[in-house]
Amino acid sequence: MRLRDFAHKFHIYVSVFFLPMAAIFVITGITYIFGFNQNVGASKQKWVLEKVVSKEDRLNFLLDFMKENNIAFPDDIDARNYRGALLIGTAKYDISLDTKENKTTIETTKRTLLGTMIMLHKSKGKIYFNILSVIFGVSLILFYASGLIMASKNASKKVAISFILGLATTIFLAYISS
Repeated sequence: MRLRDFAHKFHIYVSVFFLPMAAIFVITGITYIFGFNQNVGASKQKWVLEKVVSKEDRLNFLLDFMKENNIAFPDDIDARNYRGALLIGTAKYDISLDTKENKTTIETTKRTLLGTMIMLHKSKGKIYFNILSVIFGVSLILFYASGLIMASKNASKKVAISFILGLATTIFLAYISS
């Protein structure tokens, strides 16, 4: 099989396979640029308690509080720290406990589909989607390479000029935007 034939088949089949990933990243990226974050449309509940909970007791206190108040448990209760608060849950539903100034705040966040997708875009989900995202990112480079291989015979000068213009535009806009 010639390199150009392989590049053509790779370009078609792998790009179609990753089309749903591309759609997720396009939709979430554009909505994030326009100011919507992972909590767009999310339903939240918040409790502020006049109590200090020690770092060692936070998880047990939170689990007991959830049982006593009939708060739904998230699918994953592995505790992690996020900006000083204790956080359990997943990208679509999480619960946090934060203690500041003699007060403990417990907050639940149930995200919409768009909010969950934004969390995945920001690598806030489980490792499985992150692995697929990295493979997708590498594939994007390979899509461009395979496209260049397919176009190399017919329009190499025009392709090179287009690349140089794209590179210059990207560098210029990145420079003036930072």
